[in-house]
Amino acid sequence: MQKSIHEKINTVLNEERRAYQANGRQHGGLGSFNIGIQQKWNVLGKIPELLCPKSDPNAVKSKNVDILLKLYCTLNKEDKKRFCDYLLTQLSRQSDYADVAYFILFVLHKTDTRVKALKKAQRTLKRDSVHGYSNFLAMLSQIVSYEYLTINQDEYNQIESLLQKDNEYNFQLIEKINSAKLKLLELKLQDVNPEINTDREELLGIWHREFPDSKIPDLIVGIEELFQGGEFADTKFATCIDRIRVLIVETTRNIALRIQKKRKDIKINKQSDEHTVFDYLRSAGFLEDAEWNLVRALHDLSSSSGVHAISSNRECARLIKNMTYEIVLLMLRKQI
Repeated sequence: MQKSIHEKINTVLNEERRAYQANGRQHGGLGSFNIGIQQKWNVLGKIPELLCPKSDPNAVKSKNVDILLKLYCTLNKEDKKRFCDYLLTQLSRQSDYADVAYFILFVLHKTDTRVKALKKAQRTLKRDSVHGYSNFLAMLSQIVSYEYLTINQDEYNQIESLLQKDNEYNFQLIEKINSAKLKLLELKLQDVNPEINTDREELLGIWHREFPDSKIPDLIVGIEELFQGGEFADTKFATCIDRIRVLIVETTRNIALRIQKKRKDIKINKQSDEHTVFDYLRSAGFLEDAEWNLVRALHDLSSSSGVHAISSNRECARLIKNMTYEIVLLMLRKQI
């Protein structure tokens, strides 16, 4: 099986070498990729931009990369490791594929092995005679330029540390990494709203006091962690929206159970569905008709299958999250 994987990888690497011979360094190209060594979105007369205006994990394309990544997806866990290990061994001055090290890096980047690839390239590829290491750094620079939100703060710090004593020209990688880290910080602070944050803290304070055994605070922490930078892809959006929906259901259920205990009736329990809970809160006089409609509408809105992003996944999730915090706080103030 291992030999078969190597043969399939080599087939693609051989084709990439052919692409590089036709569209290589002398032409400013990188083989089969739709980008070259330098980015081209800067405007004459303006301060140069180091990063693409929008981070897009699909911006950089190569048919040969697609083939290898499809192969990778067919493998089990052990063979996926062998796949990456074999590519890492090709980041060497002695490898027949040293000249397409840029291609190997990009595939390893897509399998989250980019830092390990840089360490290996510095040890065994640097000072090669076919510009392999230089092209490797050119591709790493382009990855940061086009896909800067796919790399986290810790990885950027590791890459910076590895490059500090590297005297090879790095295509402004250090400067680009600093710009990327600034983007991550900007994204992290994007959702900071002093009033919403104050209300969220009040919500948590009341909840800790009134419902000390509830999981609601952990749920809110989990929701907030989803906004701590990085791409807000469809999967993260779905997770966030689902947690907000659970927050609505669990807060109303806890409040309903508290009211039921005071009223000494037995109409709901911990397994009651959300619509039964909403109806109970209205019948008990806790929710007016308009409030009942609002809670139901917010519950329906917080559905990953039914909601549609207003401008972006992140913006949509942020608005629904903030509305939920405010409505839950209003109910808690009424409950007290």
